[in-house]
Amino acid sequence: MMKHLILSLSAAALLAGCATAYYDSEGNPVSKEQMAHLRTAAVKAHLGERRYRVFVDRMYPMRGPSVYMAEDWCIEVSGDSVGLSLPYIGRAYQIPYGSGGGMHLLEPLTDYKEELIRDGRRVVMTTRDEYESFQIVLEVFDNAAASLIVSPSGRESIRFTGEMQLDDSFTRKK
Repeated sequence: MMKHLILSLSAAALLAGCATAYYDSEGNPVSKEQMAHLRTAAVKAHLGERRYRVFVDRMYPMRGPSVYMAEDWCIEVSGDSVGLSLPYIGRAYQIPYGSGGGMHLLEPLTDYKEELIRDGRRVVMTTRDEYESFQIVLEVFDNAAASLIVSPSGRESIRFTGEMQLDDSFTRKK
């Protein structure tokens, strides 16, 4: 009986510790519904301004298992330009000597289209550097989760998942 009580109390303490509360910059509590609404508004505002950064945390090569990434890899859109700093695993058909360390570029966009999808937006953009052209399909959902497919002209496509960086004054307290 005592063992069961201790186990129940431990489980209750663990669950209470996992509860997440959000507070605004003045320390006032913010409800989960209000946080979801604010997050959705922030995602739409960043996409509308074409100024956003998506940090990726998982890579899905065409061949082989997915790979968790602990470093800060990202795609950044700023007005009419896109910057990629992404790793690459896959088959390369033609790349210049010495550029096999990933996809790193900062180039003007040649095309940018945005469309609504369920619970978010899909952005299809194209760019090119000195050696390759890139088609980039980014899906950003209302909760800031993102899926990214990069299709370079000289290599196999690769997919990433991550989260849009949101600039706001809310902090998470555990």
